[in-house]
Amino acid sequence: MFMKKIRGIIYDLDGTIISTEKLHESGWIYAGKKFNINISKEMLIDQKGISNKAASLMMLPGDKKHLLEEFRKAKMKYALENLKKARIFPYAIKTINNLIQRNYKIWICTAAYKEFVKKVLHVFGDLKIIENNIVWREMYKKDKPSPDALNLTIKKMNLPKSQVIFIGDAFNDYKTGVNAKIKFIYFCPNPENIDLRVPKTIPLISSHREIYNILKESHF
Repeated sequence: MFMKKIRGIIYDLDGTIISTEKLHESGWIYAGKKFNINISKEMLIDQKGISNKAASLMMLPGDKKHLLEEFRKAKMKYALENLKKARIFPYAIKTINNLIQRNYKIWICTAAYKEFVKKVLHVFGDLKIIENNIVWREMYKKDKPSPDALNLTIKKMNLPKSQVIFIGDAFNDYKTGVNAKIKFIYFCPNPENIDLRVPKTIPLISSHREIYNILKESHF
C-alpha cells in the first residue's frame, strides 16, 4: 500500500490549514488604499503562496518600490489585527492528530513571517501540537517557488524526498514542489476557485480527510 511508502507530510499554512484567503486579500486592498495603489484581481491571485515582501514587490509600481517596507507592514498590521476572523479548515486538526498517531512526521512550511506564525499559534491553540515543526520565511534565503523552504523542511524531517509529500493551495506551492522535486497534493476547498494552472494530473482534495484516500492511490 502507498501509505507505507510516505513517512512525512508537509503542509502549507495560509489557505491550506487556516482559511485566510479573504483576510490577506482584504489586507492588501487596505494597504493599497492607504498608498493609493490599485490592487487587481490578478495581483490577489499571484500573491498566494509567496511572502508579503515578494507580494509587495509584485504589487508596487516602479515609482513606489521605495515604499516596500511601509506597504508590507500596513498589510501585516491589518492581517494581525483581524486574524481572529479566520478559521481552521474542517478536519485539519483531526487529520493532523490522526497522522501523528500513525507515526507520520508532520511539518508546516510557510511563506509567512515568524510574527504572523506566532500569532496564528496564539489564536489557534490546537496547532501548537506541531509548533516545533514549522519553517517560516526568515528561516530560508530564497522565496517560493525556490525549493529552499521545502529543502530545509525535508532536511529537518530527516527523510528522503521520496517519502515526503507537500500539500498546498496555490500555484506557487505547486511550482515549489516541482522545484524541490517532491510529490504535491493540491488543496482547494472551493471548486469554483480551482487554479487551472495546476495540472489536472495533480491529486486534488477539497477536504483534509480526503488525504487518506489520496495516499492509498497510485498517483505518485
